[in-house]
Parts: sequence; C-alpha cells; structure tokens
Amino acid sequence: MRVFEINDHLISFYNGRPAEGTCQPDDWVHSGALNVGIATYAIHCGDAALVYDTYSTTQEAQWVRSYLQSMGIRHFTLVNSHWHLDHVGGNSVYADVDRISTDKTIRLMIAKKESIEAGTEWGPPPIKPLVVPNVGLTADTRFSVGDIEVDLRPVNIHSQDGLVIHLPADRMLLAGDTLEDTVTFVNEPEHIAEHYVNLQKLKQWDVDRILPNHGDPDVISRGGYGTTLIDATLDYVRKIVRRAHDPDYLTGTLEDYVADSVSRGWVSIWWAYRGAHQNNLKKVSETLRGRTLPELSR
Repeated sequence: MRVFEINDHLISFYNGRPAEGTCQPDDWVHSGALNVGIATYAIHCGDAALVYDTYSTTQEAQWVRSYLQSMGIRHFTLVNSHWHLDHVGGNSVYADVDRISTDKTIRLMIAKKESIEAGTEWGPPPIKPLVVPNVGLTADTRFSVGDIEVDLRPVNIHSQDGLVIHLPADRMLLAGDTLEDTVTFVNEPEHIAEHYVNLQKLKQWDVDRILPNHGDPDVISRGGYGTTLIDATLDYVRKIVRRAHDPDYLTGTLEDYVADSVSRGWVSIWWAYRGAHQNNLKKVSETLRGRTLPELSR
C-alpha cells in the first residue's frame, strides 16, 4: 500500500500495478483491480473523513481505516463510486457509519447480493458479508467534511450508477472509474453513446485536476491528471465505436487506439490494459453488430 498526500486534506491510498510477468492469479481482484492498479481516497478535516471506495477486500479497507484512525480520525462517512466489486469489497469495515451511493447502486447491490456473497457474480473470491450503502442519492448533493465543501454528483459514465466527487475549492475531480489510464473498461456497451455524451459534459465542469481510481501512481502522487484525460477517453470511445463494423476490428491492438493520446502525454501504455482493450472490442462488436453505428460528434 502506498500513501500519497495530495494536499493538506486529501490522501490517496494506492495498491497494485505490478510489473508484467509478476502478476497474481487471474481472479477479479487481480485482473480487474491490482494488475491495473487501484486507488481509494480520503478527504479529511479535523477528526472527520469521507472515504471514497473500499478496495476489493476487507484487509485493504481496514488498513486504510486504521491509518486514518492513527491520524486522529474518529468520524467516518463512506462514499461508493459504483457497485463494481473492486470498489465495495471492504464495505463491511464501515458497517457502523453512513454509507452513501446513488440509489441505483443500492438497487443493484441488493439485486446482486446473493450472487456476490456466493462468489458467482464475477467468480471467486466472494464478498461476504456484502454491506450495502444506506443513503441513496438521485441528484447532485453538497456535503461537508469539516469546513471542506464536497459535491457528490451522479453520472452515467462507465456504469449507470456512477457517483463522482467534485472538490470545488480545489477544482479537483475524484473520478472513480469514469476515467482511467490507459483506457476505460466498457462494462455497459449498450450505454456507450450516452457515456460519450456525458464525457463531453464532464469537459464543461470547473475542474483542473483529475484523480481516477485506476491510473498511474506517479501521476496520482503528483496531484493527478489534467482534463486531457477526458480527451483521451473520448478519443478512445469514438474510435472503438466508429470502427466497430471493420472486418479486422477484433484484431486492433491497444496501441492502434491510443497512440495519439500517448504521444501527447495524456495517458501511458500499461500492460494490464491490453486484455481490457480486447474485451472492450468484443463487447462493442457484439452490441453493435447489425446496427447503425451511433453518431459520436467531436
């Protein structure tokens, strides 16, 4: 576990991103989280903290809580960015406090609770018990951590139940999985056109720096990405949609799709995203086969 103090009230906790060839067994904890690298965040003031996501396991979540308690934090609030297992696996560590998410996240986790606890939703390991958020949001909501103002904003990007955090005074965005380096995971290809439009709207927010849950730890430790991370994501999504009917579509490499963004320094190639990219192509191809491709304007 690495700890990055972004500023005097924001900490990033980062785990994973091993060198190629040293990765662990191919379960969802490793392939979907540790191999690409995963961060969680804590906004703190005085003896209070808002924790954004809980990793894949209770061990990781407890490490974070214990670290914050050693700083004098006594009052916690948890915010889940979305229902995906690598973000809620340690929720039981915060069973004694308010846990905030979108209403959609709560509904999805309740519907999937039995399969998640049985280890059949994404396969093993199971998350048992799965602790579901108890406060659901349907609209932008202002929250305060001491005297730090925090805006919780539902967004349909990457996952229909997404919830990101905007820190207006810092002009920072805690992006969850809405943005990633090297590329986004396309988990809901049926919504990809809406995701693209919402990414364009994200460009209009008053944000200077972006801190994703999956990204380069060196960039995160230096205060995050610029808004060109949004441009890189838009470019990638536009390409995987526009090329979806090409006869050689499924053979397109990660480099074929991100070379421009890499050359501009917007993102970097990380080996674990090659598998994610191939899975993205497969999902988009299956969804758009025989259909008119959606128009994605620049």
